[in-house]
Amino acid sequence: MKRYLSLLIALCSLFSLQGQLLNGTLDVNGMPSFIQSFQDTVQEAGIDDNNIGFESAIDANQISFVLNPILILSSSTLCSDNVFRYRVFMHTQNAPQNLTVKAKTYTNSGFRFPSFSVYDILIIKPLGSRDLTATNGGNYITIPNDASQAIKVCEFVGCRTDIPIQFKIEASSLVQAGVSNFNIIPLSQAYFN
Repeated sequence: MKRYLSLLIALCSLFSLQGQLLNGTLDVNGMPSFIQSFQDTVQEAGIDDNNIGFESAIDANQISFVLNPILILSSSTLCSDNVFRYRVFMHTQNAPQNLTVKAKTYTNSGFRFPSFSVYDILIIKPLGSRDLTATNGGNYITIPNDASQAIKVCEFVGCRTDIPIQFKIEASSLVQAGVSNFNIIPLSQAYFN
């Protein structure tokens, strides 16, 4: 009986290790920088900037998420053996009042990491295939200037690299003139379902 009990405890500790979320890194490459002249925003009395705005290139900004290597296990091994659903949220920080920042990505954009995983050959995939789903059907979504209201831009199953994020900035004649620096902050969360 004692032998079975110790075997049961060993098996339970093994399963509890597999159930833990591992540390990962959300890496961001590139950031938009824009300049808009006063003539663009003020066209006529009562008419604001309706059509002219800044839009980044499709692949000028990219994010990647991989699990951090531990001991002798590489990121690709960990990402292959531990498949979770990740959601990417964004918000701005210190953006000027009346400035609208929008973001979008495309369905299945970026690359699976690693390109092949044991998860891919499972007959029943509990989280679905290792794909990326864009929020709002791939159309622009307004990013709030409040960390407590960060909005989901996309979600994906398994690790993923080089996900292009396109930004659109709509200025206004109501935005205070001058140079302003603000941050666009991406956050990731892992989910089991």
